[in-house]
Amino acid sequence: MEKTEISKIADTIKGHLSINKEICVTGVSINSRTTRKGDIFFALKGENLDGHNFVNDAISKGAAAIVVSERVSLIRKLPAIYVKDTTTALQDFAKHYRHKFNVKVIGITGSNGKTTTKDILTSVLSQKSSVLSTAGNFNNHIGLPLTLFQLEKKHRYCVLEMGANHKGEIAHLCEISSPSAGIITNIGTAHIGNFGSLKNILKEKTVLFNSLGSNGIAVINNDDEFITSFAPKIKCKKITFGIKNRADVMACDILLKAENTTFSLQYKKRKEKIVLPVAGLFNVYNALAGASAAVTLGYSVNEIAVGTRNFVPPAHRMETLNLKNGIVVVNDSYNANPTSMRLAIENFAKIFYNNRKILVLGDMLELGNFEIAKHKKIGEFIKTNKYADKVLTVGDLAKNITAQSGGVWFENKNKLSEYLEKNLKYGDAVFFKASRKIALEEIVKTLNSKL
Repeated sequence: MEKTEISKIADTIKGHLSINKEICVTGVSINSRTTRKGDIFFALKGENLDGHNFVNDAISKGAAAIVVSERVSLIRKLPAIYVKDTTTALQDFAKHYRHKFNVKVIGITGSNGKTTTKDILTSVLSQKSSVLSTAGNFNNHIGLPLTLFQLEKKHRYCVLEMGANHKGEIAHLCEISSPSAGIITNIGTAHIGNFGSLKNILKEKTVLFNSLGSNGIAVINNDDEFITSFAPKIKCKKITFGIKNRADVMACDILLKAENTTFSLQYKKRKEKIVLPVAGLFNVYNALAGASAAVTLGYSVNEIAVGTRNFVPPAHRMETLNLKNGIVVVNDSYNANPTSMRLAIENFAKIFYNNRKILVLGDMLELGNFEIAKHKKIGEFIKTNKYADKVLTVGDLAKNITAQSGGVWFENKNKLSEYLEKNLKYGDAVFFKASRKIALEEIVKTLNSKL
C-alpha cells in the first residue's frame, strides 16, 4: 500500500482519532500474526474471533495505528481510530483507496470457474502491463478490500474475483471496487440452498453487469441460457463467447487430454491455436471468458495464446498426477456443487474412456433443502451415463450418491484411503471431488506417498 496519512483515513471512515499527531501508514492488517511494521491494524469482529483481543499482538509486531470499535488497554500509546463498525470501516477505506488510482478493474463472478478465469486473464494481461489480481480465495467482503490495498501506481489492471453465497454480496463488492468490466462465467447451482433458485442466483450475479457504467464492458457466455436471457437488459458494451452458439469469441477443434486441452480460438477473422495446461471442456469456457475480456482491452489473439499457455493452473482443480505404479489421479477436490460435479465427471469419463474409472466423491455443501435430491441426481447421472466402473463416497450426504449409483460408501476418509491403497491397480484413473470442507486432497496426498 502507498503511504497514507492517518488523519485522511480517519476522515474517510468517519472515525474519531485519539491522538492529534500526523503519521503515515504503509499497509493494512487484520491478522496480528502477519502484521508488519507501519501497518494499520483493523480489529475485526468475526463469529469465532474478536480482533480487539489481538490488538497488542499487532502493536508488538510493529503496527503504527489501530482501528477499533471499543476501548482497548494498549501496551504503548499510538494513534487509534474509533469507529462504530471496523468491518464497514475497512470496506470504506478500500473504496476510497481504489479511487486513488487510474486502474481498470475487471470483476469476475459466476457459479464455477472464477479462479481459473481470473488466473488466465491475469496471465494474458501481464505480458504488457502490471496487473494486480485476487490472491487465493480472497473474493469476499474482507478479501476483496485487502486485495485493493495492494494497488500501486504501476498497476494498469486489477482483476478481482467476486464470490457470493447470500443475496446482496455482489452489489456490495461492486460498490467497493467500481469495476469497469465484468465477466459472469456461468449460472449454476452453487449455494442454491441460500438463494433458493437458479433465478435468484442469476439475479445476484447479474448485479455485476448492472454496476458497469455506459462505457463498461460485459463479457457474456452465449452458451448459458440464463445469462443470454438477461443480455438484452445490459446497457453497456457487450462481447460474447461460446462453443455451441454463435459468438464474438469462439472455440473449435477442441481436443481434450489428461495433461492439457487444445483448441482453436476464433475472433473476427483471426484463428489461433491455444494450448491450455489444464484438462476439461469447462476450462475452455474459462479461457474464452478471459480471452474475450483481453481482446476488448487491445490484446491480440497471439498474445492471448501465449498468456494462456503460460498460465499456472490453481491447485486441486483438475490437477493430474501420475503415480509410480501407472495409476492416474485427477485431483479436482478444491470445491464442488452439482453443476461443477456433473461437468467434471463427464469430462473425466471422456478423457479416460480407455481406463478403469474410479470416482471418489464427497459431500456437496450449502445446498439447503435441495441437498439430498441433488446428491441422488449425481448418482443417477453417473449410473445412467455409465461414467464410472466404481463409485466410492465419504460423507453423510454423499451416501445418497452411492445409493443411486450402486457404489460403496465409507464412514471416514481413513477407511476410504485404505481401500484405495489395497484395490487400485495399474492403469486405473481415479477422480476426486467434493466441497472444500471435506478436504479430499488429504487422500490424494496419502496415495501419492504410498503408491
